[in-house]
Amino acid sequence: MTAFVLDASAGVELLLTTDVGERLQNQIPAGADWWVPEHYYVEVAGALRRALINERAPEAKVLTAFQQLQAAPLRRAQVRPLLAEAWAFKDNITLADAVYVVLAKHLDAALVTADRNLVNAPGLPVQTIHP
Repeated sequence: MTAFVLDASAGVELLLTTDVGERLQNQIPAGADWWVPEHYYVEVAGALRRALINERAPEAKVLTAFQQLQAAPLRRAQVRPLLAEAWAFKDNITLADAVYVVLAKHLDAALVTADRNLVNAPGLPVQTIHP
């Protein structure tokens, strides 16, 4: 089984089955082993809330996505052990994004993201999968 780290930007697109989410899904092999840091859930739930408030998606679709978020079979990593290493990326990416990168590095996994700024950040030590 191949491990992938899913960041919040990609998670939202996948949950809402957007065009971007579908392009990402097409790049991931069946049976992928998905990992996320604990803060993923708060980031995705917040983005789903914004999608609802900004009418980016219908309420029923957002509520379904929220339920899928809670039930998703994701492996979770604690953030605290990753923080010190993530701090080294502070000049190029946010600390929240750096935690995803460090987790992917530790797992020798690709990082799945829809965040162009993250993909284009200098010095990422991991492969990225992006739309």
